[in-house]
Order: sequence, then structure tokens, then C-alpha cells
Amino acid sequence: MNNFDLTVALATAPSSAFAELRERPRFWFPLLLVVLSSAGLIFWYYGVVDIEWYKQTQLASTPDFQAMDDDKRASALSMLTSNTLKWGSMASLVIFIPVIYLLQALCLWLASKVTKLPQGFKHWFTLVCWSSLPVLLGTVVAAILLFLSDTPQVSPGLLQQLSLNELLFHVPPGRGYGLLSSISIPAILGWVLMIIGVRVWSQRSWAFSAAFILVLLFIVYGIWAFFSFR
Repeated sequence: MNNFDLTVALATAPSSAFAELRERPRFWFPLLLVVLSSAGLIFWYYGVVDIEWYKQTQLASTPDFQAMDDDKRASALSMLTSNTLKWGSMASLVIFIPVIYLLQALCLWLASKVTKLPQGFKHWFTLVCWSSLPVLLGTVVAAILLFLSDTPQVSPGLLQQLSLNELLFHVPPGRGYGLLSSISIPAILGWVLMIIGVRVWSQRSWAFSAAFILVLLFIVYGIWAFFSFR
């Protein structure tokens, strides 16, 4: 299968897609697709949003910002321009996404050593990258809503409309915001794909495959929740 065929197969016959990737692991296509689409959305958002409104309603309300004295707050706000937010956020994404995927793959590789699965690190990085493609669903939804918006005062929550925070909790920036925003319908779909991938690669039970992924997720999100809500 070529990359396009694999992308279609992930949505229609994921087991066949992961069977192909078991024999020929590769990761550049999904990684670049997710990074570039995410960076493009951020570039678009900071190009159209009312920056002064954004600074006052989003940044000024965060606990860390409120803890600053008046002079530091004024200095911080003056340095935040459309270009600094745009390019800074894009650069962060370009670095952050691959690093997070590498860490996830490292955890899966270590778990594979414990459970005696034969796949190497490249396989697990491949699994993480291809299973991240449902993120594009959230990107498309955000792009449509941004295009339809009739005001430049657009909350950054619009970029995460499929997250639990936007769908259910509506927590403002601060405690728990990052955690609840990271759990989304695309993320859950990605976890399902990872379970299917482990099932195909390991040839073990659904219970083993689910536990292989969900135990690691429970540990990661448990630690994140501890530091987010304490």
C-alpha cells in the first residue's frame, strides 16, 4: 500500500493497514501531515484573531499571569504581538508534537520488552504516528468553524471543539485546562487504532492489546491529573 491507501485503510480496514505497517514500518507521512496541518491552523488563527482581545481575555486570566506584579504584566503583554504568538506557537508545535510522539513510542517499546513483543522502536513510533491521524478530524472541524466565524474575537477553544473540555467541562485556562483539552474524540479514536495495531502485531487477545495501551495511558494521564489539579 502507498501512503494514501494506508490512510484510507485506517478508516475502513485498520487491521489490514497495520498488517502492512508490521511488514514495512514508516512514519514520515503521518508525522508531517499532523505537524504541518496543526501548524497551518495555528498560523491562520493568530493571523485573524483580535490580539488585544486575546491578550486580555485569555492570557490575562491565567493564574501565572495574575501572579506577576503590574510592571511585569505590562511588559509581558507588550511583547506579545500577532507575529510572536504566531511564530512562537508554530515553532513549539513543530518541536512538541514529534517529541511527544517519541516519548509515547519509547513507553510502548519499553512495554514491549516487558511483554516480550518482537517489534523494535521504529515499529512503535510508526504505530504512534499513524494512530495520530484522527487529529486531522479536529483540525478540519476547527478550520471550518474558523472560516465561518464572523468576528475576530475567536476563543482558542474553537481549535479544540472536539475535546472533553469544550464538549462537557468548559474549564477556563488554568488548573486542569490542558489535561481536559488533550482528551478528545480524535484522541480516543487514536487510542482505538493503537489497540487494533497491537492486536495485529502481537497476535494476542483483545484484552492484552487493550491493557497494553490503556495501562500506559492511565499512568500518563494519572500523573498529569495529579499535577494539574493539586
